Amino acid sequence: MRRIIFLSLVILAIGCDDSDFLDTSPETFLTVDNIFTSGAQVDQVLITMYQQDRALHAQVDNAQGRVMHGQGTDLITVPTFRQNTNFSDYNSTFTPRAGRLNTIYRELYEMISRANLVLSLTEREDIAFESEAVRAYIAAQAKFFRAKAHGEAAQFFGRVAIVDEPTTTVRFDYEQSERAEIYQFAIDDLESILNDLPVTTTEPGRVVRGAAQHYLAEFYLGVGVENNDDSAYDQAIKYASDIIDGGTYSLMQNRFGTRAAEAGKNVWWDLFRLGNQNYADGNTESIWVYQFDYEAFKAGDGARLRYPYYYSPVWRAIPGVIGEDEYTGGRGIAIFRPTDLAENIIWDPSISDGDMRGDESNIRRTVFYNDPTFPDSDPGSLLGQEVPMADLIAANDGLADGAYFPIFEKLTTDQFEGLEDGRRMEDLWRGRYAVRLPSTILLRAEAHFRKGDNQSAADDINLIRERAQCNVLATAGMVDIDFILDERARELYVEENRWATLLRMGGNVASDRIRRFARYDYQVNSLTFDYNTFPIPQAVIDRNKDVVWQQNPGWEGR
Repeated sequence: MRRIIFLSLVILAIGCDDSDFLDTSPETFLTVDNIFTSGAQVDQVLITMYQQDRALHAQVDNAQGRVMHGQGTDLITVPTFRQNTNFSDYNSTFTPRAGRLNTIYRELYEMISRANLVLSLTEREDIAFESEAVRAYIAAQAKFFRAKAHGEAAQFFGRVAIVDEPTTTVRFDYEQSERAEIYQFAIDDLESILNDLPVTTTEPGRVVRGAAQHYLAEFYLGVGVENNDDSAYDQAIKYASDIIDGGTYSLMQNRFGTRAAEAGKNVWWDLFRLGNQNYADGNTESIWVYQFDYEAFKAGDGARLRYPYYYSPVWRAIPGVIGEDEYTGGRGIAIFRPTDLAENIIWDPSISDGDMRGDESNIRRTVFYNDPTFPDSDPGSLLGQEVPMADLIAANDGLADGAYFPIFEKLTTDQFEGLEDGRRMEDLWRGRYAVRLPSTILLRAEAHFRKGDNQSAADDINLIRERAQCNVLATAGMVDIDFILDERARELYVEENRWATLLRMGGNVASDRIRRFARYDYQVNSLTFDYNTFPIPQAVIDRNKDVVWQQNPGWEGR
């Protein structure tokens, strides 16, 4: 089985603001006009876009990746001893001059630039493609990424630019477009490529039709929120239903995959085991997956999923517990920690009784002694016994609060790869979901709710809760935006781009949720205004000097 592995890449990116590149005199006569002669070469630029999208959305070992995973939202914060690395102080780290925001903006528009380049190349008759179908599929993938990047730019930054052709000169006059217009541009791109995308693929990692339909539902929701437009919600329901009811995808209901025979686990645990993520491997709720592969990593791809390292607690600070161990999910250093909402509130038995997603197999709250040399007075006498809560609290206090918290099993493993090569227990090489069916179901639930059909929204939510064997099912009276966001947290913690979700909701949803659920006072105290976009990076406004851009409301002068 082939999968997208990023090894040999064409580094040919014309950023729309990269004036230094455009002003440099070429040292050779290679240009866009003569360097490409085959469809395979064009596909290499496309693969670079897959790599860039994966790095931005799935990797956490950079500042922008941390934001994209939800750092500073209602679900994810940092322990107090890492306060200076947080993204929640609105007086310093989260401003129009934040470097990580500028990087996110630049990455999105570099992807748009690459997509426009690929599209222009697929229109050239002097480039030989394997077939017209291959040409069309390459063009469709490029349009997919152009649409996705525009839609996300609208979600994050609001009124930014639509760029629909290759940039060949230095420009300082990009016009701002309304958020709904940008969503609509993305929608038009996605609708134009549906017939050129395969329903399924034998090459895991490649975009399929379901991924485009998912983002159509998401961006139509965005239009509906911006314009208060029921017809847009109807379209969101339509495209989500094409996926949910189309016969290709279905929720996994039974144990499956590489470790299905292990006792004490469940189907939700199976979803996150090595080798279980791709549709081609039998996972029928998998729509699109970012690929991480250890052999490709060693061969030069270099990408790793650093979830155990970033998301796991510092259990080694607990006397009698060996921290870097299969039992503890590897070497965690608590770069992130869940808020109380993610750790406790959404798992209250009044709403989550029996829910497998929050049981001990998936969120490990009980700690056992695993050090055979502890205690000194009687080595091994406590081995396998539960660590008292008083000792856990003391260990947490000793780390300035926040380094002890439960282990979310979806973010780690007990079967690490690469140990024979000297790797530490801190990285994963397994698929990371980009789009999974429950996310689409929750988009449809939200569209139903926004149209006033709470019962249909509850029915959709219950598709997920019934699979989770939750004893509390949603009723029409329970459904509101908070309930939908809480359900997204239960099902999609770390999977979804939480900032994109919160900001797309409009109104004061993002700022209100952060005020209610942020863990630390310094976060809440610095949030003295409301917003539903990130600030447009000041560097972007300054660089686009021939047209006056307006900063987003709430961020002026910050």
